[in-house]
Amino acid sequence: MDQPVFVYVDLEQMPHLVGRLWMHVRNRAESATFRYDDGWLRNPQRFALEPALQMDPGPHHTAAGKSLFGAMGDSAPDRWGRALMVRAETNRARKAGEPPRTLWEADYLLLVDDETRQGAFRFAASEGGPFLRQAGDHRTPPLIELPALLAASERAFDGAESEEELRLLLAPGSSL
Repeated sequence: MDQPVFVYVDLEQMPHLVGRLWMHVRNRAESATFRYDDGWLRNPQRFALEPALQMDPGPHHTAAGKSLFGAMGDSAPDRWGRALMVRAETNRARKAGEPPRTLWEADYLLLVDDETRQGAFRFAASEGGPFLRQAGDHRTPPLIELPALLAASERAFDGAESEEELRLLLAPGSSL
């Protein structure tokens, strides 16, 4: 990934830029690099995001065999959410008449809806936002759609979901 992903945390209901994350794929092996923003390092409320990301201005790299830092990986979808994302990509590719693209860890992380993401992080493709997956029709379904969600999840479990059911299940970007 050539473009950095801007990583934010909300403190006192205000987003603060913490740093930049770069994802790498080499020989089908994934890794990541993270660098704290200078403003975050000067912020009196600063904190290290995890033990592997000590508070210094240098780049931090994931350990061998790790595709993402643990704290950021908590924001990625679970197995069910990933399966739904793969199915959505398969449907997209079929409509476009092209082979489906491989979804990497960065894809999973960035396809999760900002509203329902697990963890404290928020992600943006450019500094200042907008935060990824926060607009459009991919929103958390209202509670009145619970029967439709149940039916859609049962059909998806059987591999027989419709495009509309998949859209409904993907609305939050991962597991409900």
